[in-house]
Amino acid sequence: MSGVSAEQIILEEGKSPELVAAFQLVAEAECMGEPRYPPQACRDLAKIVACRNYASVLLELCHLVRMGALIGGTGGWESFFWSDGLARARLFRSRIIQAVRRREHLSSQVQATGATVEINYDDGTFAISYGRMPFLAAVLEFLITTLGYDGLIEIFRDIVDGAASRKAVSLGANELSRRLYDYLKDHLPTAQSQRKFRRLIAFLDERAGSDFDTSAIDDPTVLDFWIAESAVGVSDGVDFKTFTSVYRSFVRLRQSLEHAADMMAIDGAMTIGSDREAGEVDPANIRDGLEAVEEDRGPLAVLDEDPAAAVKFLNKRERSDIELLLESGSSALALPLSLLRCEIFGRGQGQITQALRRKAGADEIGKLITECGSETYKERQELLERLSDHVERSILASFHALARCRNHQAIALMIKMRPEVDLAEVAKILQLDAKYADNVVPLRADSVSDRFLILLEDADRVGSELSAMMADARQAFKAISRQGFGETDLDDPAIEEGHAVGAAALLEIRERIAAFLERLGTVVLPRSDWEQQFAADRLVFARQFEILYGGSQ
Repeated sequence: MSGVSAEQIILEEGKSPELVAAFQLVAEAECMGEPRYPPQACRDLAKIVACRNYASVLLELCHLVRMGALIGGTGGWESFFWSDGLARARLFRSRIIQAVRRREHLSSQVQATGATVEINYDDGTFAISYGRMPFLAAVLEFLITTLGYDGLIEIFRDIVDGAASRKAVSLGANELSRRLYDYLKDHLPTAQSQRKFRRLIAFLDERAGSDFDTSAIDDPTVLDFWIAESAVGVSDGVDFKTFTSVYRSFVRLRQSLEHAADMMAIDGAMTIGSDREAGEVDPANIRDGLEAVEEDRGPLAVLDEDPAAAVKFLNKRERSDIELLLESGSSALALPLSLLRCEIFGRGQGQITQALRRKAGADEIGKLITECGSETYKERQELLERLSDHVERSILASFHALARCRNHQAIALMIKMRPEVDLAEVAKILQLDAKYADNVVPLRADSVSDRFLILLEDADRVGSELSAMMADARQAFKAISRQGFGETDLDDPAIEEGHAVGAAALLEIRERIAAFLERLGTVVLPRSDWEQQFAADRLVFARQFEILYGGSQ
């Protein structure tokens, strides 16, 4: 894509007053004195809009509108969404199941199960969970507020009255996505963010040519841009003085370019689907196209909120050491050296600015400049390895906690932690059908799950692998002296639930740290090894810090 196209497509955070009001209308909507939409649904709505991560959500909504028209009867999809007042999963579920039972002809078009409803089309099916429906209802309310009811009716008419096909629904979702995109162009950007990205785009355009793409954003580019721009100072309201701000800006630019490419794919595709040969765009690829900063902090946000907050999985320092890595998402793997430079020299720059704020003397400032970088690249990698070990021990400890509490989440956690564990012998003991006696056993029934959790305590029967894992988990739990890791803590249901939710977040954190460490092992360094690279970078940063701060005292 050209620099001009990128400048036109890239939209940044910064909601207009009208957009803020639209979010407030959804959040403040009430029925019988209660919020019509759950607070989490409103937060998720704001997130997908701010992150421009709505394509697959709109596809899901359009399928729900199609189904709602079938369930709503003469009242249509409007009756389905609003007749019960509150948007709650249990109410949607009850309404759907009752409608299917009362009207036999619906059974060929809608199949309601315990957790999802499946819509049948001439060219396939589409399933939606009841738990998603309150959120999708909030999305619909937002669209009516921003795009207008008449505009939606025009799109939904083809979905509801047209051919009963996934393709027809997908075409409607494409059109809805384009209209929301056009609306947000006028309401989401800020002038400052546009100027900021204009500077980045101009630099890339000159450096890599007008047809640059995300591959042009690499570690040398980030460093060269900072060296060129940091000494310029505030220009047109934009300041690139700190290396960390430059790194974050390029991360956001990469994400925006990826999203722009996805939007172009939507425009050029026949429909949204999974058939690549037919020119369809997979909704999963669209959803993953833009990993915004706020979204990528997900695992830490989960640990901050109840119920996981009841357990102290990470202390303040441990969080600080992985926060930027998690925030960076996939860009951490594309810009590994830049991330290390941020963690080390970016922090060193922060120490210099703090010293200047407290009016430190020239000698202290000079020493901070010369000795910038309090740890080496190798030391940072070793720190991440220790953190990874701590996260692994915490996951094991949570497994012990959940198994002790007979919490069924222990089974899913065990399989995710050790997918290689052979469960065939356990399957025989549990007398499951022979077709399930394989490496992974679908332990779904509560009775089977309960028996399995009890069986885990019997080392003679579960085999050496599971027995060793249980021993490791027990030892890990005893070795952690933090809130939520005491045997008496497990008598508290809030602690038990905290381990169930927090362990899932820790699994994601473990995977991201592991991926980054693996990436560092494949980096082609400008210098021969990490020690020489650190020494060379230290000179580069010290020289630039001298330009920026040397004359401040």
